[in-house]
Amino acid sequence: MFFKHLYYLLGLMLLALGVSLTLISNLGAGGWDALVENLYKATDIKIGTWIIVIGLILLVVAALLKREFINYKAFIISIILGKLIDIFYYPLIQVITSESFLTRFLILVAGLISIGVGLAMMFVTNFPKNHTETFIFSIVDTTGHSYQKVKTIADVTALLLAVSIGFKLNDFSNLGLGTVLISFFMGSIVHHILPVAEKGMAILVKE
Repeated sequence: MFFKHLYYLLGLMLLALGVSLTLISNLGAGGWDALVENLYKATDIKIGTWIIVIGLILLVVAALLKREFINYKAFIISIILGKLIDIFYYPLIQVITSESFLTRFLILVAGLISIGVGLAMMFVTNFPKNHTETFIFSIVDTTGHSYQKVKTIADVTALLLAVSIGFKLNDFSNLGLGTVLISFFMGSIVHHILPVAEKGMAILVKE
């Protein structure tokens, strides 16, 4: 079980690294990630803190919808993820300064792969979902709507909030090619990485 937890934590670290790289690429990030970065730019409150705040809000709503206690495990994951993104994002943004499109595109691709691998490693452990997935499944369970429909609405809502803050900041650097790639191809990336992640866990975790 120790190695399974370690595998999950490594996946979480890769997810945090990938999110940081997509944001730093300035070629677009996922809606939720763009939202927290724009909130950081608007308030100077760190990205990790905003992840924790948004995570708490979503988990409280999820708990109210399902009429149960807040999912504290998902909240702990939100705290760890927020802190990990702060650890990666702020040092990396100081050293990755190239304006070359090719360099930024390679950073974006590296971020997408890192996110995909990280998510796949987390999924195969069957450990707690993060705050956004917990929130989405609470709506699915209470309304009967499909996961795809609810996730799309939630992601688009986060993206629209990010865009609205972007207008206020006059900064759309985290909305673009990467946003499109994450929206349309991240599911496929995770899908193709899952078998490899399962084999990796089988080698590491011999229960």
